[in-house]
Amino acid sequence: MKRQIVWKGLYYQMMEYCSIDASGTDIRINGTIVGFGEDVPFSVSYDIVTDRAWQMSGLEMAIERDGDCSWISLHRDINGKWTQTGHTRDEWDHCIDVDISLTPFTNTLPIRRLGLQPGERTQIDALYINVLKNEIKPVTQFYTRLDENRFLYEGVLKDFKREIITDEDGLVIDYPGLFYAVQSETE
Repeated sequence: MKRQIVWKGLYYQMMEYCSIDASGTDIRINGTIVGFGEDVPFSVSYDIVTDRAWQMSGLEMAIERDGDCSWISLHRDINGKWTQTGHTRDEWDHCIDVDISLTPFTNTLPIRRLGLQPGERTQIDALYINVLKNEIKPVTQFYTRLDENRFLYEGVLKDFKREIITDEDGLVIDYPGLFYAVQSETE
């Protein structure tokens, strides 16, 4: 699979270009987000690597907000052990996925990894990365597959719920009130 998709942000004024490239051994995702939110301009570039089963192995992310730059480097080994910039984070071992606040792409990770059947619901633990608050924390989330291309996403924080629509590859094309796909291309 080789895909490109462009999303428009609705909550924040933003756009994202994302490229997904699946090889024989792994899947590499590169995204670039630019926009304006919480009264400041921002730019985010991320690189995610997963195995062929969509399990996280690494995330590198550069963030620029109002002229200030920061970097996030997260890695998960084959035993499920996380490191952040080389430092062991045992308190994250129960987490499998990451959820980056400014992109709908990270919903694709559990959607593809879980392979839920219609009507099936499951709980996951993810590392939630709130880009604009420079915060990473473990959170509990739920995914329910409603039908072929609709999922109910529930975040435990603030009782957040959204019914999201995906394409045939599990990429979000409509995330009401937050994102929608402007363009999607397959090579």
